Amino acid sequence: PTSKVNKSQRLSSLTTKLKSTVLVVNMNMTESNTQGSSWEINPNSSKWLAENLKEMDQSVRRMLNLIEEDGSLTLNVEMYFQRKSELIINVKEFHQLYRSLAERYDHVTKESYKSITSDHQMQGSGNSESGYDQDSPLLTPDVKVGLNKSGHLSAGLDTSPSSPGGGSVFSLKEGNESSSSSSDSESESFVNNYLRTPLIISSQSLQQKTIELENELSALKDKLQTREADLEAERNRVLVLQKQIFEMETRVSDTDYKSGMLEEELEVSRNMLKGSVEEIAKLKHLLNERESEGHQLQHQLESAQEDVTTFGVQLDSERRLVSELEQRIVRYNADVSDRELMVRELEVALHDAEQQFSQEKAELEAEVLSLTERQALLDRKLKERELRIKELEENILISKVEKIEMQRVRVAEEMALKTENNQLLVELSERREHIEVLNKEFDKFKLKYDMLVAEKDGLTAKVDTLIANVSARDNQIQALEMHQCQLRNEREELADEYQIAQKLIDELKLRVDELQNEVDRQRVLISDGAEEKREAIRQLCFSLEHYRSGYQELRQAFVGHRQNAVMAA
Repeated sequence: PTSKVNKSQRLSSLTTKLKSTVLVVNMNMTESNTQGSSWEINPNSSKWLAENLKEMDQSVRRMLNLIEEDGSLTLNVEMYFQRKSELIINVKEFHQLYRSLAERYDHVTKESYKSITSDHQMQGSGNSESGYDQDSPLLTPDVKVGLNKSGHLSAGLDTSPSSPGGGSVFSLKEGNESSSSSSDSESESFVNNYLRTPLIISSQSLQQKTIELENELSALKDKLQTREADLEAERNRVLVLQKQIFEMETRVSDTDYKSGMLEEELEVSRNMLKGSVEEIAKLKHLLNERESEGHQLQHQLESAQEDVTTFGVQLDSERRLVSELEQRIVRYNADVSDRELMVRELEVALHDAEQQFSQEKAELEAEVLSLTERQALLDRKLKERELRIKELEENILISKVEKIEMQRVRVAEEMALKTENNQLLVELSERREHIEVLNKEFDKFKLKYDMLVAEKDGLTAKVDTLIANVSARDNQIQALEMHQCQLRNEREELADEYQIAQKLIDELKLRVDELQNEVDRQRVLISDGAEEKREAIRQLCFSLEHYRSGYQELRQAFVGHRQNAVMAA
């Protein structure tokens, strides 16, 4: 029965181990399912990655098939160990594939970080080479060339700096030629006013147009400054995001290292847990053996106690029998003493009767001599007395015979009682010796039982400590797994943040490109506006020259006409 119990206990321990293994694999599968979002990589992009993912899927399927086919493992231990070895091999292959994927991921992250840092350095060098001039940070070379070209105009225009950026504000100088003749008449002033009115109107419209163009140019410059400030802010933001990405990558590498260390600690703790489980199984087996021995000794002790109780009951019954026999002896002795008293009383009565008979005989003899008449009566009395004496003698003989018989019976009973008492005393002494032997054996068994109970208590205490250690290890393993899950979640969050930051960087790059295109377009518009402004100023100068030449011709014609009129007068 002990072998059957041990076999059943081994099978129960194997089933519990198998259930714990299934639970751990299910937890790993759930963790891998939760981590699927962070490891979703296109297998078509890498043949090596596709092969590793395929091998990992196959090993996971094999492990799941081995776990799902554990229905009859409680009946076949060899099959259990075979499946266990296959499961261990698959787990090792899975771990190797996981480590290779992790190393590949680390290599890819390092390469991406190097490429990002190189791009950042190239962008920094390009920005330093294409920096603006500190004296004119908001002017392009086209604007400077346009301003230089507009500065060389000789149509009575003046350029003056109106902003720190080197912007020009054009002012029209009206070239009025003063006439020194004080003899201009009202007709000349009328002609001058008449001819000057359209010139003033056209010059005012040109000045208003130039002011509008200058306002539009200043607005475009302000817009360009805001766009360039936004561009600079976006570049600073890109630098900050690149720093954050670098910090995130360092944190990801740290979390990978920590997760590796935690996996190693988890593997060590699992090995220690397996050793402690085996030790617990051995101690449980030893405890079961000791418990079976304790049960056997307990049964022997109970049987010995039952024998002691039966012997005690027999001893009590025999003691009661001895007491009853002693009471019977006392009763018989009392009867014998009563009979002896009766015999003594009868002897006393006989002696009294003899004395009385002698007295009466003497009296009768005296009376025989004196009273012959009373002879018949006396004879009758004598006969009666003789009959009474005979009866008394017979009674005495009977009592003596009864006394002798009673003495003989008493002696026989006393002998029988003595022999029986001796036998009972011998049996009692034997029973006492047997009880002493049983008490000694009982003390030995009790001492052995106490030792086994103490050893059992020690083993139970050791088992409790081992169970407490195992529970503590389980709690530590759960804490490590929770910490590992947290690290994985943090790594996933960092990966998501990295992807979000990468998307944000891409969006910012696109935004920077759009802003750069917008700046270029604004620069083209500003250059076109400046060219249109220059063309309008040229046209204004041409029209002013035309009006001035017309005014000179008209004035000369009017002066010549007046001179002719004067000469004619």
